[in-house]
Amino acid sequence: MPTYSNAIADGTPDPQRPTATPPRRPRAKEFWEVEPGDPGTEGWSDNPEDPKGAQLGNPAIENPPTPVPPTPPAPPEASPEPTIPVVLTSSQTPPKDGYLEFVDQVTSAPSKDPSQFIARIAALQAGGCEIQRLLTAAVGISAEGGEFMEIVKKIIFQGKPWEEDNIEHLKIELGDVMWYVAQACMALDISLEEVLDRNIDKLSKRYPTGTFDAYYSENRKSGDR
Repeated sequence: MPTYSNAIADGTPDPQRPTATPPRRPRAKEFWEVEPGDPGTEGWSDNPEDPKGAQLGNPAIENPPTPVPPTPPAPPEASPEPTIPVVLTSSQTPPKDGYLEFVDQVTSAPSKDPSQFIARIAALQAGGCEIQRLLTAAVGISAEGGEFMEIVKKIIFQGKPWEEDNIEHLKIELGDVMWYVAQACMALDISLEEVLDRNIDKLSKRYPTGTFDAYYSENRKSGDR
């Protein structure tokens, strides 16, 4: 039987002497066992009234919340079906919601087709019409006449006073109307005096007595415009 001295000599362990057990490695603490001063707890606070400090024993420290993925955008709404144009005949009454289609159908080509409009302007110029001056006159007389009427409307219905400032305004607007009347005279190659003479001649024929008469005003002769 080997002895202790023989075991030392030949290097074999002594069966009569127990082998020393190696020391256990320390177990890692769970998050609820962590205390201030442990590694990794620098700046931690165990004060429950401190909402900004990391709290000991808080599972959220060891297990951060899983980020929620963004909500995907809603699919686009389906496009409405195209509207079928309304086709009207001369015997049909245009429906209320189809009035724009009706107006388009009874509109001339030069009024809605740019190429037809340009062609019409060129044809009028070729025929000797100063259409640019005539159009300027027609638009201007309507616009300035409307401004003149606006002042009269406010005097009658909205309490605008009949005073020198407003009378002067009416005179100015009337002068603007006459400026466009002069444009029309140049477009028609006629003098302003001739325009006035034609008006006197027309009214003299309408009222043969030389004064206004309601009968002749309502019962005009053929050709009296």
